[in-house]
Amino acid sequence: MSKLFSRAGLPLSLTGALASGLVFGVFGLAQSALALSAEEIAGKLNQIPVFMILDAQGEHLKAVSETDENVQAPVVFLDGETAAGVLVQVQEGGQDAQIEVVDLGTIYRETADSDEPAPLLYFPIRDELAAAVEIEPEFQGVPLFIPRRGETNAYLPFVQGEEVSLPMFFSREDLQTYVDWVFESDPAGAEEIVVEVVSLEWLLAAMAAGENEEMDEQLSQVRLFPSSDVLEFINTIREQQSGASEGNSGEAAQ
Repeated sequence: MSKLFSRAGLPLSLTGALASGLVFGVFGLAQSALALSAEEIAGKLNQIPVFMILDAQGEHLKAVSETDENVQAPVVFLDGETAAGVLVQVQEGGQDAQIEVVDLGTIYRETADSDEPAPLLYFPIRDELAAAVEIEPEFQGVPLFIPRRGETNAYLPFVQGEEVSLPMFFSREDLQTYVDWVFESDPAGAEEIVVEVVSLEWLLAAMAAGENEEMDEQLSQVRLFPSSDVLEFINTIREQQSGASEGNSGEAAQ
């Protein structure tokens, strides 16, 4: 798969490491038993911002399989910088387009509610994918990093009041920040933490599968933490847009 397009025909070629990191994920998988309901899964995704590219007709940028043109998938970018780079290529091709920021929970709901679940094509954050490959050389997909205790292999929980959850981080660096905070008074404990990596695609499929009670219980406790760099990128863009808007308002008042 190497070409991206919307129904309006936005062209783009993908090569190298970026293309190798693309993985299809299907939301709304039909299963005989659901570990979590679609709404419960979407609720865990609500705090995860992602980026999509819209053409002038409001259609999402899509990917088409080179082997089967009937297989099309909306493209979901996990970081804004990659989306911005693709947007430039789309615009240089003569098409009007813009970036839409949406939470992953909304995308999940829309896809799960459809009669025929559609695949989605994910662009992982490059640096995070590289960090995942260092841990697991054959890794593919959108990486989620999980801290475990080296001696017992137990997950390191996230505790907030009386709520205990299983944290999964979209950023390897954010995981390390969390570990350092937990073991602030025990640096030796932090050194014993090992990092496991799983894919977002696997997690969503597992949540919908309901394979066994033990896994279902763990998955119900999952809490996803968005990349702090992505959140900072969004805040920066919003501040720039707000500043530009205020400037235009001032000029209009004069």
